[in-house]
Amino acid sequence: MKNLIKKNPLLLKVVAAIGVFISRLSFLPANFSPLGSFGFFGNNTWLYFSTIIGFDYLVGGFYKGFYFTYLGFAMYPLLGKLAANKWKNQAILLPLASFLFFFFSNLSSFWLWYPHTLQGLISCYLLALPFYQKTLLGDLVFGYGYIAVKLFHKNYSHQKHSSLPINNNSHSINPTAD
Repeated sequence: MKNLIKKNPLLLKVVAAIGVFISRLSFLPANFSPLGSFGFFGNNTWLYFSTIIGFDYLVGGFYKGFYFTYLGFAMYPLLGKLAANKWKNQAILLPLASFLFFFFSNLSSFWLWYPHTLQGLISCYLLALPFYQKTLLGDLVFGYGYIAVKLFHKNYSHQKHSSLPINNNSHSINPTAD
């Protein structure tokens, strides 16, 4: 299996995209999904947006103002690229991507369905807070979980390889075994 993934790294991303798609079919609480983390860490914007568009086409449906929601979705891969595979940057920019998704997606809701007043703007964003809470929680659980697994794997494989004693004068792994 490892060789299959090494020969075709896109295969793992396609399997992940299918898993993300399936997770959005009401198996998890609304707005709590790995979708944002997939966009942030997936390094395949085309596959990420294909998952979103496929879901909207087959299940969710398109609605007036969905362009702003898609602009919000675009924040995940954009900030994921800015994080540059540095876990500290990722830990900061992932919640920011969640917030920007919340900001842009609800901006369209405000523009289309609320009075264009300060009270309308405040009402729109206040009513959206429960959705944002679940989106942020999903992003943190799946995103920080991904970071933790990567760090554990990096540290574990480093310890595993550095714990083998090396003896250049012998073919033995253990220098005291002579």
